[in-house]
Amino acid sequence: MSESPALRAHRKKLPLKLKILYSTGDISTSAPLALVSFYYLFFLTDVVGMRPDLAGWVVAIGKIWDAVNDPLFGLLSDRIRSRWGRRRVLLLFGAVPLGTAYALMWLRPDLGTAGLMIYYSLTFILFDTAYTAVHVGYNSLTPELTTDYDERSSLNGYRMAYAISSALGVIILATVLSWSIDSPTVLYSTIGLIVGVVIIIPPLIVFQVTRDHTFAAPEENISLLDSIRYTVSSRPFLMVMGIYLLSWTAASVLSAVLVYYANYYLQIPEQSNNFILLAYGAAIVFIPLTVWLANRLDKRRAFVIGSLTWIAALLGIVLLRPADIAAAYVLVGLSGLGIATTYVIPWSMLPDVIEHDQVRSGQRREGSYYAMAAFFQKLGTGAALWAMGQMLALAGYITPDPAAGTLITQPSQAVAAIRWFVGPIPAVLLCGAILFAWKFPITRESHQERLDLLDANAIQGEG
Repeated sequence: MSESPALRAHRKKLPLKLKILYSTGDISTSAPLALVSFYYLFFLTDVVGMRPDLAGWVVAIGKIWDAVNDPLFGLLSDRIRSRWGRRRVLLLFGAVPLGTAYALMWLRPDLGTAGLMIYYSLTFILFDTAYTAVHVGYNSLTPELTTDYDERSSLNGYRMAYAISSALGVIILATVLSWSIDSPTVLYSTIGLIVGVVIIIPPLIVFQVTRDHTFAAPEENISLLDSIRYTVSSRPFLMVMGIYLLSWTAASVLSAVLVYYANYYLQIPEQSNNFILLAYGAAIVFIPLTVWLANRLDKRRAFVIGSLTWIAALLGIVLLRPADIAAAYVLVGLSGLGIATTYVIPWSMLPDVIEHDQVRSGQRREGSYYAMAAFFQKLGTGAALWAMGQMLALAGYITPDPAAGTLITQPSQAVAAIRWFVGPIPAVLLCGAILFAWKFPITRESHQERLDLLDANAIQGEG
């Protein structure tokens, strides 16, 4: 059976220029979330001066809003009819609100405890809403660019190179600015402003470079409840979200705790950024290996291999003594393969799930799937920061005086909690992710069978 010219073109390799320019969109979806993972809890506790449990609740309130916000944007993007398409329009009108709300998150207004809670909760919600619009619009275009199993791994390799590079970039920015800005309040507001301006640009680039591509027309409208029901009833989707939620939460836990680990366990606050730079710099180096493993073996086995190496490194970190600084650098660097795996593999699995659902339901609903994926991604970050905030508070963490500028000695219980978050907790989460990956049912062969079936149906429709 021959393919139609349109279907055959959809299977061709994507031009390198398109991959490079399209992948810039991950700067706007990864850089702001990375900065939140790395520093936001620390910013609220050690710069703003909030108790860690209250700081954790600021993030949790945003996650509660996500339960409404993300499904709504997913359904909206599947229904939109505009001259800019149903996905690209979200990039066009979401870019400026995204950058503006993000800059506001890092200001320190002169308010009391209640006022600060309200301010940071509201700005987080505003950012989160704009982020969802851009995230869903951008990611929903990915499965529409190509249906090829290996080409999707390649595209996601480029995308995640941008994603991890942008995460690395914000750490370099924070490090360089800290050399000349002594005030933590001014430092973080400056970082927030610069990143806020930068993340406005990539969605507009993606909007422009995809203007000549023909994307799927909106499917028959279905209700919000039906859309959610169809999405969460997909077993492969639930497997991918299990993989992603657990592995992303592990990455978010490690990202957030490294600055506390360097400050209060290793007692080297001046090197705290170095560990984050090393972890994500190594992840960039390991991305080609991750893509090669996915193409050589399959996505499931590549995820298992990357996660097992990461677990070994995490368990090694928890055994270190405060004097074992060189070993800490080595083990954090080895964690890069696991971080690369978390970024690349689940996102390359999700487009395959969409074709699986299309065969099953007759509907193509990228927006709904990527909206739920956005929810799980942000849930992972939110859960990590909330849990850390609550556990640190229970362990007697002492909130430093932002004006003092000196490193304090934390209670032994608080230091022990930090060590749990840097090793055993993310290792357990990764074990759960491995179990989900092992049960993921879509292989290269089964995905090809579904594509052939969709091709056959499309040819019959053209006839």
